[in-house]
Amino acid sequence: MPTLTLINASPRKNGTTKQLIDTFLSVCDCEVIIHNIYDKKIAPCIGCDSCSETGKCIYNDDEDMIVKDILSSEFVIFASPIYCYSFPAPMKAFLDRLQPYYSDEKYKNPAVSRKGFVLATCGKSGKFGIDVIEKQSRIAFIELSASFDGIYLFSETDKCSALQTDEKCKVISLAKEFFNQAF
Repeated sequence: MPTLTLINASPRKNGTTKQLIDTFLSVCDCEVIIHNIYDKKIAPCIGCDSCSETGKCIYNDDEDMIVKDILSSEFVIFASPIYCYSFPAPMKAFLDRLQPYYSDEKYKNPAVSRKGFVLATCGKSGKFGIDVIEKQSRIAFIELSASFDGIYLFSETDKCSALQTDEKCKVISLAKEFFNQAF
């Protein structure tokens, strides 16, 4: 059975991002590993450059466990609200800590071996923030040997925080396409 690693970057355990996750995963026939990033200990990158010499960060925290799960999965999903036109701070810290993979070609695995998708929510339109999140995710997925297979934004959650039937149908359709496409 394939494995999916999902990073939930929402501080709200049962908020709109969780609804989006549950809807997307409703068609998933995988073993699912979920990391709630707000429950993890991830130190921020301090730019010490140690990773460019060793390929490993100086910190020993939850980052390594999450990356290990991603690298052993066939699918990876980032699910996040948009805060101030980007990911929330704990998710941004996780992405910044991928620096060992960005810093030197000798530590990279160029083979794409997993599929990646982004689920995002936003209280307003999200049109600016989604561009930032997409760029950050594309780069992170490359470093994690994942393809970028799509992004879905559920916006205007300040007006309606519950996924309506038409939105659920869109999300399920995208999920079916994501899980059924062969590499």
